[in-house]
Amino acid sequence: MRKLWASIPLLCSFVALPGMAQDDAQTRAELEAVNEAIASIESWLDRANASHSDAQETLREAELAVSELQGEIAANRQRIQLSREEQEWLESQRQTIDADRQAQAEVLANILRAAYQTGEHNRLRLLLSGEDTSKAARMLRYASDLSRYQLERITEFQNTLEQLAEVQQQLDANLAELQQQEADLTQRSAELAAARDERATALAALDADINSRNQELEQLQFDQAELQALLDEIARAMQGVRSFADVPAITGSRGRLSRPVDGTITAQFGSEYGGGSLRRQGIIIRAAEGSPVQAIHPGQVVFADWLRGAGLLVIVDHGNGYMTLYGGNEALSKRAGDWVDTGDVLATSGLGGENGSAGLYFEIRRNGTALNPAEWLAGF
Repeated sequence: MRKLWASIPLLCSFVALPGMAQDDAQTRAELEAVNEAIASIESWLDRANASHSDAQETLREAELAVSELQGEIAANRQRIQLSREEQEWLESQRQTIDADRQAQAEVLANILRAAYQTGEHNRLRLLLSGEDTSKAARMLRYASDLSRYQLERITEFQNTLEQLAEVQQQLDANLAELQQQEADLTQRSAELAAARDERATALAALDADINSRNQELEQLQFDQAELQALLDEIARAMQGVRSFADVPAITGSRGRLSRPVDGTITAQFGSEYGGGSLRRQGIIIRAAEGSPVQAIHPGQVVFADWLRGAGLLVIVDHGNGYMTLYGGNEALSKRAGDWVDTGDVLATSGLGGENGSAGLYFEIRRNGTALNPAEWLAGF
């Protein structure tokens, strides 16, 4: 399991919010309070995970493995893009320097021809010719200036050759690194495909385990209760921990919030499921796997981990008791403690749709009570 406390060093980011002027003592106290709250949530999650069946534990590990590989692949692709941009820049530098080299070589050839035609024997003949001495002095000065110019051009040409060799060496090294990064990407992609297969196998095994014991409704009820227990624990742990004074109230954007993911709503708030015995606390948005899941409002991530029944889940606290939940993701992009703004990518969508189809499960809560997203999202 990816430990929540692994993100604690990142929590210092919350003191950098615009307008938050706090002295060191207050900052340390608030940071310690946040760390303790997240440790409390982590302890609750450990206890919850301890009650997993073997099938559930296998699924949890498989989904976390997929998420980790997705993160590695995204980072690898970013490194490859940067390497390619550097490669293009180095190539443009090489072409510029090579053009300078060609121009300097032509100038240098002309200088050498001129030097040959006005060699030392010509200077001596000029001195002994008995011609006007002032004219001879001028000619010798011109010859001296030409010699200095020749030396400067030769030195400039040598420097250009050295620059060209250095850039070519950087190009070769960068190309080798780029090839290694692309090989790593190919390997990670193969590992991801295998991890997805393992996840599918684990999910099928869990479904078979539930069906064999004829306890699907009981499991759904337990999953719903566990999510509620997590939200209660978060509210308890985070109560009074920090200020949201610099975060605009989410109520001011009611009815104008963007959907967390592009897609079609396939299950409405309050719709029945579990054979009609349960009512949905959120909505399901159908979306292709890997679609970016975005925060609908500024806030702080208070949970980013796997939860039974919700899969890879992100919970964002927006202050004043409001939280948004994004479940069934394939990969997580944020960690507990991260501050996010509207539109920041929290995760990539996975199998959060109906019956394990591609999509996102989304909720809005106020003090633990589920709210109808239709009243909050624009264009519903």
